[in-house]
Amino acid sequence: MRATDVISWLVFPVAVAAVLGGAVWAIDSGHPASLIAGIGTFASLVLVVVLERLLPYRAEWNQSQGDLTADLLYLPSYFGINALVQPLVSAGIVFGGAMLSESVGAGLWPSDWPLLGQFLLACLVVEFFDYWPHRWMHEVPFLWRFHAIHHNPKRLYWLNATRAHFGEVVFRGVFNAIPLALAGAGAEVLVLIGLANSLLGLFQHANINFKLGPLSWIFSVGEMHRWHHSVKVSEANHNYGSNFLFWDVVFGTRYRDAERSGPEQLGIEHDDIPDSWWSQLAVPFKKKPWREDAATVEAVDS
Repeated sequence: MRATDVISWLVFPVAVAAVLGGAVWAIDSGHPASLIAGIGTFASLVLVVVLERLLPYRAEWNQSQGDLTADLLYLPSYFGINALVQPLVSAGIVFGGAMLSESVGAGLWPSDWPLLGQFLLACLVVEFFDYWPHRWMHEVPFLWRFHAIHHNPKRLYWLNATRAHFGEVVFRGVFNAIPLALAGAGAEVLVLIGLANSLLGLFQHANINFKLGPLSWIFSVGEMHRWHHSVKVSEANHNYGSNFLFWDVVFGTRYRDAERSGPEQLGIEHDDIPDSWWSQLAVPFKKKPWREDAATVEAVDS
């Protein structure tokens, strides 16, 4: 077996173990949550960007296809809107969660569980509250207008992770803020979930030729997410999990063609979504010049 083959099998599980394991060590050592999140996210970003150059899935995807400027603008807007939306939503929900906890006479979150157990529970809960909004954005024509911006590119690379219309960021951000804030999860759990979102979101869209093997039943990254970006609706309307495929397995929307490492073509068939970031922001509010996605609803059931 060649060295590149060994790396392609090891790179993802080693990265997950190193970043999340390092975060657990830092938490146990008493380091500030903000420092842990910042260092972990930066390390994940550097690792993925370097691996895209050293071990690309498709070399041509490392070259701009008229999408780089827009993607660079989506990066700060994505985090900026999340920074505004989630604390506001969480504040109201934390208050409601406190009232609910008081009414039942106990805290809703199992804070006495080991940190790993709390993290795994948080993953299940958060994924459930993102699976359905994501799926609705494919099945409901009006919501698809916003989500189509994310599916428009003909390539996948690390910056795709934050390519989302502000309407989608708000819609999905509200749902993402609900479960853990309502339940009263601790800061350590939130740090680990935040790091998992950053690391797996980068690997999800990364142009890295890494193998999943049995992990393709667990993680919604790499080859599994490439199917979600297929130009064919029958392939794209699957693998809705943000980081994991738990709920895709439960609800029958996991998809993988073992004969291929990914679809022949990515994007949206017959679309004419403009390249300009400013023009893309207006797309959902105009009459769609590209496909009416009633077809996507039918494809889910096929």
